[in-house]
Amino acid sequence: MSKTTNYLTNILIYLVYLFPFTFIFGNLFTNIFIFFIGALGIVIFKRELLIWNHKISIILILLFFFLILISTLNQIYFFKKYPDWVKSVLYIRFFLLLIVIKAMVYKKVINLNNFIYICFFISSIISLDILIQFFLGYDLVGNVPVTFPGMVYYTGFFNKELIAGGFILMFASFGIFAIPLLLKNQKKYLITLLFLITFSLFAVSLLLAGNRMPVIMFAVFAIILSIVIKNKEYKKKFLIISFLVLFISTAIFYKSEMINKRFQNFLVGIPNPIVVLSEALKEYPKLDKYKDSGIIFSSNKEFQNSKELNSFPFYTGHVQIFITSTDLIIDNPLIGKGIKSYRNNCSSIMHLPNRVCESHPHNFYLDILNDTGFLGLVLILIPVLILLFNVYKEYLKGEERNNNISNWIYLAIIMSTIIQFFPFKSSGSFFSTFNSAYTFLILGFLLGLNEMRYKSFK
Repeated sequence: MSKTTNYLTNILIYLVYLFPFTFIFGNLFTNIFIFFIGALGIVIFKRELLIWNHKISIILILLFFFLILISTLNQIYFFKKYPDWVKSVLYIRFFLLLIVIKAMVYKKVINLNNFIYICFFISSIISLDILIQFFLGYDLVGNVPVTFPGMVYYTGFFNKELIAGGFILMFASFGIFAIPLLLKNQKKYLITLLFLITFSLFAVSLLLAGNRMPVIMFAVFAIILSIVIKNKEYKKKFLIISFLVLFISTAIFYKSEMINKRFQNFLVGIPNPIVVLSEALKEYPKLDKYKDSGIIFSSNKEFQNSKELNSFPFYTGHVQIFITSTDLIIDNPLIGKGIKSYRNNCSSIMHLPNRVCESHPHNFYLDILNDTGFLGLVLILIPVLILLFNVYKEYLKGEERNNNISNWIYLAIIMSTIIQFFPFKSSGSFFSTFNSAYTFLILGFLLGLNEMRYKSFK
């Protein structure tokens, strides 16, 4: 390796190590890092980026990216609608991020332990900053909590953006595994104690952040971890830790009237799939005359007192969002309506009851179905399931594997992927920079570990 290549490789490594910090500073920084990671990856790895041992997964993922283009262009050519076609072209940057990360893992250019340590550091700092904001009324940089009538969100460094919970969940699911990596030569009771303390820190900060779904998903994370971990002794301990963390969270939940109210509102607003589907399929012939009129059902005076056309209670709004999304999916179920299609098309059915316009459907699967249809969902979901299955089998081999990567690294990547693709969580848009950057980063790690199954180590 030449000095120039070695220098560029070191820059690339540090860009990946620092990548989690860009999620704090916003999409501009994240996109800048993605650009340089992609550019340096092409310069360093060249044709090696296109060499794959396990071809089926990467082919399906590549077809998913092509489908994003096709579904978007289909709307332009056949329906004369102009969705965000530029974004469909630029979205290919995440595929480049994916294959560069895969190459770095496969060629052991990046030390995954160091990435885990950075995730632990950043998720711990964000969590502690939220606790400081809770006790002092302001965080380390002077940000105050975000308040709404009857609600307080402790957002820490994120200031007015209500994404602290999502951020902690994403990087804590990696960072939590730094403890056994750092303390691998210490006594197991010390590891267990620090696991409990760290789990509790993350759980409390998630509750204070006010994002309800990350709290639930962190509990799911703890339960799934206690199931998939192969060491029986750790399995029991993590199960106990899970119940302790749930107990602490529940105690805070019942003690805080504000948190209690927030979660009660969330629970009653959980969408019933049968209700969502039946409402989306229901026909309203009396309202056909208002289609494309710009008249919203809620402001339609003709039906304000109609018992026949009742609106559901709004609670969190997820029921209405899911109904709207399902209705739009039914219009073009095979390949969808192109990237960011939900926000571009929801206004067309606002003359119907129980519909609402938002920027996205608040669920990854509905988002993918809206933009790329069932074909797109299959193209992204099948490779993820294949990769999880293959990498989990490698994890179970333990010391029999043909590499020296720690079992904790395998668990971190497996668990992060499971939580990111968990089907029942409400979320931001799958196609946003924030979520796509993280998704294809962890899939790059997963692909790299999967490719290692074919590599001989001496």
